[in-house]
Amino acid sequence: MSVLASAQGIDAGIRPLRLVVPFPSGPADLLGRLYAQRMAELLGRAVVVENRSGATGTIGADLVAKSAADGNTLLFTVDLPIVMAPALVHTPYDPRKAFAPIALVGETMQLIVVNPALGVRSIDDLVVAARARPEQLTFASAGNASPGHLCGEMLNARLDIRMTHVPYRGAGLASQAVLAGEVSLFCGPITQALPFLPMGRLIGLAVTGDRASPLLPGMPVLAERLPGFIVSNWYGFFAPAGTTPGVLAPIVQALRRIAAEREVRDRLAGMGVDPVFLEAGPLAQRIEVDLARWTRVIGQAGIKAE
Repeated sequence: MSVLASAQGIDAGIRPLRLVVPFPSGPADLLGRLYAQRMAELLGRAVVVENRSGATGTIGADLVAKSAADGNTLLFTVDLPIVMAPALVHTPYDPRKAFAPIALVGETMQLIVVNPALGVRSIDDLVVAARARPEQLTFASAGNASPGHLCGEMLNARLDIRMTHVPYRGAGLASQAVLAGEVSLFCGPITQALPFLPMGRLIGLAVTGDRASPLLPGMPVLAERLPGFIVSNWYGFFAPAGTTPGVLAPIVQALRRIAAEREVRDRLAGMGVDPVFLEAGPLAQRIEVDLARWTRVIGQAGIKAE
């Protein structure tokens, strides 16, 4: 736990804002701390970042869901405990009822990469190789029902191939596995693969957003070949359900201002995060769409909780 605030302009008599990040160190924590620093400066109150990790983010999310709806406790999270975990297991909260959406502040697409020893250089090559060796090609993931797992199962379904899932404990280990040739393929964060593409240690096949990535402008966009094939992570702020718009208004105003700052947008872009900004209404709609999509993918693939 750490207090993130600028000493100048902070009223020590005001209760600190508690910002729960349901993951350890990683992209969500980095983004949460970046926003917390600027929120403290704009709101004139200390912002305490509290990491409550475990159970794919559901432990920290549940903590916020059960907190007082007074605007003093917020959740900053990637979408995993909001639209992916609830599509697989019965979480202790209903993400559509337990939270008041505040804002989505960034989104990052995935990149499908293979080890060069596989001899695959395109999605067409992947189809040929996978059909020639059913279930022998493997794809890594950061765990059951993680974005990499769902991406691999979507590839199986949409390309009519059969690759075998190999879960790891986190995206870092999954990336190392495809680098070492332990697995054939990984659908993971673009920034993890970027350093290895120019030297040929990994081969990029396609990005999984709805448009080209500014980090890899020449990389094929899979959705152009397979409409609706979107695998991305978004980052958002939430309050406990019942928190009134009036209480959240200054927070929304601060987030809107932070999201427009060039320095913040550049920092996000450097992390491979597209600085998208959606307020409560559009974010609630996005949750409904994503929940339905991942529930359908998980059901079709027969994915079960471990």
